[in-house]
Amino acid sequence: MKKLMDIDIADIIPFSKGIIVARKDTLKSGETKISFITYDVKLERPSQSTKGAYLFNKFGDAYEKITESLNDYLSCDAVILPNKHVAIAYTTGELGLFDEKGTLYWTGDLQYRDCPVSGVAAEKKYLWCVVPDNNCVVRYSPVTEKIVLRIGGDSSTAFMNPVSITNYNDVLYVCNHQSCKIRTIDLKNFTVADYKEFEEPIYRYIRTNDREIVELDSGVYML
Repeated sequence: MKKLMDIDIADIIPFSKGIIVARKDTLKSGETKISFITYDVKLERPSQSTKGAYLFNKFGDAYEKITESLNDYLSCDAVILPNKHVAIAYTTGELGLFDEKGTLYWTGDLQYRDCPVSGVAAEKKYLWCVVPDNNCVVRYSPVTEKIVLRIGGDSSTAFMNPVSITNYNDVLYVCNHQSCKIRTIDLKNFTVADYKEFEEPIYRYIRTNDREIVELDSGVYML
């Protein structure tokens, strides 16, 4: 693994050449300053970025209208759906759905067994989320507004405090904070398998431009 940065990170998202990081710095006044950095994974070089580039890559073409509806654009996860709609999720369980023009058409709090969901990944007409306090992942249907499938939970040890989820080529990658593992779910048959294990908690897994990026307790690394 190659360490890319160990700054205080508010968010990290993929873009065509690598990642964009929202960096958090505390000023002498006690206020928090957010700045943006891109990291080109092929050139292995960081450079300064802009808020606009970050928002565009996170929320898509309608980012300006979407962010007008959000009190906090940093701490939510977001995914652009096949129909160019955008789904966002906060760790409180609050979900939001925006159409291709950036108009919010659904919002609500999603829970599983009284535990809030968080994270969001897309699979055709479904959304996948993690439930950290119930050690499971769930498949949610925005059409029926119901959870239609659960994997893990109860006495299962498949997932241990899962904190984020991503979908690459119909394989879900689930970052488990407690077990320090990335586990996968093959969407063809829903089998669960180990993918990577670390010596410290993992928060996020990103695949971009033929590279793999992870956010761990001690910083951001390229595998």
